[in-house]
Amino acid sequence: MKRSPSASVLTALLLLTIMSPLATAAVSVSLSASPTAQEATTDDDAEYDIIVTNDGDEDISVTLSTQQGNDCNGFSSSLDSYQVSVDEGTSETVELTVSVNDQADGDCETTVNAQATAGIGSPANDDVTVTTTAGDGGGLYSVKLTTDEQMKTYAGEDGDEGDSVVWDVEVENNGEQQANVQLEMISDSDCESDTLDATVDPQVLQLDPEDKETVEVTVDVPDGSSTEAGDHCFILRATVSNDPNAADQAEDNITLTLKIPERKECDPNLQYTSHNLDPDESATNSFEVENIGNTEWTVSANAQAQDSDHDITDWIDFNSPLSKLLSEPGGSQDSHTFTFSVTPDDSVESGTQVGIRIQGRAGTAVGCEQTLTVTVGQSHAATMTLSKNKLSNVEPGSSETVSVQITNLGNGMETLSVGATGLPPGWQISFSQNSVTVGSVHSGNNRQTVNAEVFVPEDASAEEETVITLTVGRGGGTTPYDTKDLTVSVAARHDLTTSTLSTQQTGRSGQTVQFPIDITNSGNIRDTIKLLTCDPHDQTGCNQPMWESSYSDGQGNTITQVILDPSQTQTVYLDILVEGEEEADSASVLARIAIYGTTVVDEHTVSVIVSNYNYAMAITAQNPGDIPDQIDATLPPGGTLTAAFWVENTGDYPGGDTAVISLSGMESSVLRTITVEGVEIEGTLSLGMGERVLIEVEIEILDGVANGVSGVVKVSASSEKNTAQSTSVDLIVAVMTIHDLRFTLEGEDEQTVEYPDKAIFILYVTNHGNILETVQVLSSESLRGWSVDVVDEEFELESGETREVEVRVTPPSDLLDDDTYLFTLTVQPEDLAVAGQPIDLTVKSEMPSSFIGLTEEQAQALVYGSIILGGILVVVLFFRSRAENRRIVEALENEFED
Repeated sequence: MKRSPSASVLTALLLLTIMSPLATAAVSVSLSASPTAQEATTDDDAEYDIIVTNDGDEDISVTLSTQQGNDCNGFSSSLDSYQVSVDEGTSETVELTVSVNDQADGDCETTVNAQATAGIGSPANDDVTVTTTAGDGGGLYSVKLTTDEQMKTYAGEDGDEGDSVVWDVEVENNGEQQANVQLEMISDSDCESDTLDATVDPQVLQLDPEDKETVEVTVDVPDGSSTEAGDHCFILRATVSNDPNAADQAEDNITLTLKIPERKECDPNLQYTSHNLDPDESATNSFEVENIGNTEWTVSANAQAQDSDHDITDWIDFNSPLSKLLSEPGGSQDSHTFTFSVTPDDSVESGTQVGIRIQGRAGTAVGCEQTLTVTVGQSHAATMTLSKNKLSNVEPGSSETVSVQITNLGNGMETLSVGATGLPPGWQISFSQNSVTVGSVHSGNNRQTVNAEVFVPEDASAEEETVITLTVGRGGGTTPYDTKDLTVSVAARHDLTTSTLSTQQTGRSGQTVQFPIDITNSGNIRDTIKLLTCDPHDQTGCNQPMWESSYSDGQGNTITQVILDPSQTQTVYLDILVEGEEEADSASVLARIAIYGTTVVDEHTVSVIVSNYNYAMAITAQNPGDIPDQIDATLPPGGTLTAAFWVENTGDYPGGDTAVISLSGMESSVLRTITVEGVEIEGTLSLGMGERVLIEVEIEILDGVANGVSGVVKVSASSEKNTAQSTSVDLIVAVMTIHDLRFTLEGEDEQTVEYPDKAIFILYVTNHGNILETVQVLSSESLRGWSVDVVDEEFELESGETREVEVRVTPPSDLLDDDTYLFTLTVQPEDLAVAGQPIDLTVKSEMPSSFIGLTEEQAQALVYGSIILGGILVVVLFFRSRAENRRIVEALENEFED
């Protein structure tokens, strides 16, 4: 029965909790008991309230356990809960029950232990002890058995106790009447020994009240230490035979236990006793152990180096389970096989033999072992270090050298090769030795140095540093053992090139004439390029030219410089104001283009002539789309497009003009050609005033261009005398392979035919894609004897081309009744089912009227009869054919004889 703690106890606990210094520990627990001592009998248990108090500053989880003293034979204890949660500053009560049986005597101390944990802080513990007294039996008739030592341990054949163990048991008459005591050895399910027997001497005693007499209980151990290990239990019972209560005579019993020490030994057997393995190479093995001890015991697999100089910690990996309970010898589970893998490392020299003891252990003791010998092969590893990690300002067209130290980290002599990756096109690297032979990591002679000479090409860029990866590995190997990055910076080289479409133009007085100039940074570093206009006749410097001049960009903004990356091109416009007023007045301007901070300069002398005529050209698409100055095209890699354009002289100079045709954009992805009436031109053609000419521009996508690339090819036309004024049409090009097969069905998708006629479907397949397709026309699997025959089931189809396909459907030869057949046709590019187009078709075959009214058996007989008749006809024709052939042969022979 559970009792609540008294108010005084709770008050005291609360006061203790309040007064305790919380700062000393984050986790704290205390136990108290109420009451602290009780008496218990076999009919009435002793019950105690165990109060668990949290006097810390954290909520705690408390684990409870009980422990009884050494003099507690016949006593047992239990808690109604072994796990409780206690909030900060509160208490919980748990009930402890102590029970006794007939063997209980005297006092028993029971200790309750508490282990408390919380989110933070170290665990805390406490305990409390209660005392339980066994009630006295007494009465007219009573007997009591006692001994100094209820449990004894067998000391072995060579011990003092020999091959038997003896207990002295004191028999006491603690009743009020004289007692005839009958002694006997008994057993029950909780206390018995299957292999040993016990005897008591004497077996009968007469005792007056309070008299005592000692008897001997002897246990023979004939098999000595090989006897089954464990506790062998024997019960001595004393019965007062003269107790008149025959139904419940006074008695007592005592349990005597003989402990046979465990002998945990096994017989080992390795599947393989040796392995030849390279470092990190694995092999599987097994280790069988058989129990030859005297008890069941748990064997654990273990590996230990035979030589303490070798560390084999990670060499052996046992598969689960790592331990196994072995039954006693002769049992069905008295043996077990452990499987494991052997993976040596390279901590020893290649070729070394390492002995490993594979053990079956009982705890830390070795039950059995067998030696496994591992011959270690060679590991392969190496590192490299560079004398310097960067080569700075290497002149284009020159070379520099770096030293490379190679270290063999393998456990055997190795020939190592050096190489390099990441070299840009045109770069080269040369090693003083392409391979070196060095000793193992254990030899002390495992390093060697080679020189690497890096050659930088003339066109190497100085804009970004180049990273070259040096490698070391086995000769012919694909994966290097180590890599190191060498950074190379290239010395700057400044250069530029310029070009203009025309060096002479005309303009009216007061008009600004523009000369487009393409500027390309042909150096290897980003540069700022200054733009100057000078008097070409001035030999002393760069004085202003005769007419006002300046530069502008494509948006009309006045500029004095441009910044270009290597290989970058930009178009600028030299703007010259026409200041002459008379026809044919002219002036020249020197366009000087130079790189800041260098002596690199390029110049063009251009001239402007006063003219009252207009010079202009116009270009338009022959077949414009929705946007007149734009043509959209989707082409596959290797595809071509030809577009036609009208180029017209829109100027008013009677003598005609020269048109300049230019193509720009996607230079690295397409090839471009310009033709007039089938003749390729270089980009210029002469046109009279008002004349127009049809030109054709063909672009071809290079084969290596990937799908998804897109860009604009601009087709422009301008007058040679007015190149700044131009018109253009944009070709918007997308590189994409398009698979697009479509078909149309002639007629209905369902046909009815009279048996045995065929149904014929006509399809028209059109290639709406942009590449030549190999077309497949596939049908679903034939069923029930129907067959589908596609005429030309595979063929090639150009883009935009249409092909007629005939599909013949034949009913079964043994059809006896009307039947409807459904099937599917799929038109697809070869091996590209995802782009296929399916269609479901239906054919119904109806029996002719001559079959109507016949039963199924009659119709079947008619079919079989037709088959037999056809067979006879074939045989007749065969023999007639043979007779005819014979006559022909005889006639020929007669002719030859004549």
